Amino acid sequence: MEGIFYLWILWGVWIFSTFLMRKGRVRFWISFFSLILIASFPFELEIGHYRVTMPLVLIVSLTLWTIRELSLRKKLYLFISLISTAMCLTGLKLVSIYDPVLMIVDPFIADVVVLIIMGFLFYGDAASRNVRYASALLGGALGQVFIGVILTAIGFGHTIGEHKYMDAAAVSFLILLGIDGLVYMNRLFNAKLQSNKGDVHHL
Repeated sequence: MEGIFYLWILWGVWIFSTFLMRKGRVRFWISFFSLILIASFPFELEIGHYRVTMPLVLIVSLTLWTIRELSLRKKLYLFISLISTAMCLTGLKLVSIYDPVLMIVDPFIADVVVLIIMGFLFYGDAASRNVRYASALLGGALGQVFIGVILTAIGFGHTIGEHKYMDAAAVSFLILLGIDGLVYMNRLFNAKLQSNKGDVHHL
């Protein structure tokens, strides 16, 4: 079933935020938006000749809101990363349609890998992790727009933000979070190790 990864990951986020996080504004908003994204999953919008899934519209809106305070220079750099990510995803999609023999990797896995690699390519440092998430989500969404425009123009039907893509976006976002979590734990471990070495030297 297309969309199953998207739904399961969001349900996991909702359960974690509702029952395991400390009470506060962050917990409330994470739980709230998780439920909204789950509830909006079946719905689509008609925008001219194009169909757009409601979750994609909500994710793009939320992500744009989170980057609103970036400087102009950082926004321009982010725009370059979005275009690059979108072009990679569009190229892969067109290859999978016109010459699927060349696709030695499943398109779903290819989309996940592209989103992760492009995120770290443009935002490799730990301090930029929030912008890295935004780059992956917005770049993927822009790629969906490119694909939708191209396929609609040549007579193919395509829903922008199709459920298969939402699966890839959710999985890539989860992997990005997991990588950052491992990096954070490694830093804590190294800091603790250095602290213990310092205590031994003092003895």
